[in-house]
Amino acid sequence: MSSLEPAPRQPGRLLRALVRALTVWGLAGWLLSAVALGTAVLALWWSGEGRLLWELFSDRERIQQTVQGAGLLAPAVYVLLLVVQAIVAPLPAPAVAVAGGYCFGVFEGFVLTWLGALLGGAGSFALSRRFGRRFVAGSDRARRLDRYAEEHGALMIFVLRLIPLISFDAISYAAGLSAIPFKKFLLATALGMAPGTFVFVYLGGASPGPGIYVALGGLAIFATVAYACLRRYLRNRNR
Repeated sequence: MSSLEPAPRQPGRLLRALVRALTVWGLAGWLLSAVALGTAVLALWWSGEGRLLWELFSDRERIQQTVQGAGLLAPAVYVLLLVVQAIVAPLPAPAVAVAGGYCFGVFEGFVLTWLGALLGGAGSFALSRRFGRRFVAGSDRARRLDRYAEEHGALMIFVLRLIPLISFDAISYAAGLSAIPFKKFLLATALGMAPGTFVFVYLGGASPGPGIYVALGGLAIFATVAYACLRRYLRNRNR
């Protein structure tokens, strides 16, 4: 045997037992996480807290009353609501952004909404990376997906952020499970969510008129073109 060839691995019983234990623990971790999440959701729902949260984040007028009732702390309360909405994934987002336009006007509302959503997205990413990444990393399929995410992930996140119909929270949590660097995720999120954020805030802060329909139409066209360009780019790279 050449000295340059690696020696064959012969793991002992202790190492094999450790591998089996880690495999079982990974499966157990997934089950425990699913049970814990389901229990928390059911507890919130049965206690009425879950319904209250959903009703609050679905009702623009209630959000507006909550924010305006905070007085000088209104901007901080509004940003906090956006962070909570982003981390608690099922809660809807559009009503919060529209309320920001009502409460602060188009410009200030856009800045606060953009900041709050960015912080919330970063929080979701951090939670997913910290507690979920270890359960999906390591397999051959995960490594292939990681390479794909490192190469195309930032562009995909940017385009997906342009499409309001795709869950903001789901993208953040999914990105945290991948190997995409946090800085790339944050930059793609900051740029990609800007048009949609502006449009929803504009709906609340602008006077009724044709400008609202122009903004909605412009966002739809922009998102459609960006998605088509992404598909073309990925198709050409895969050839």
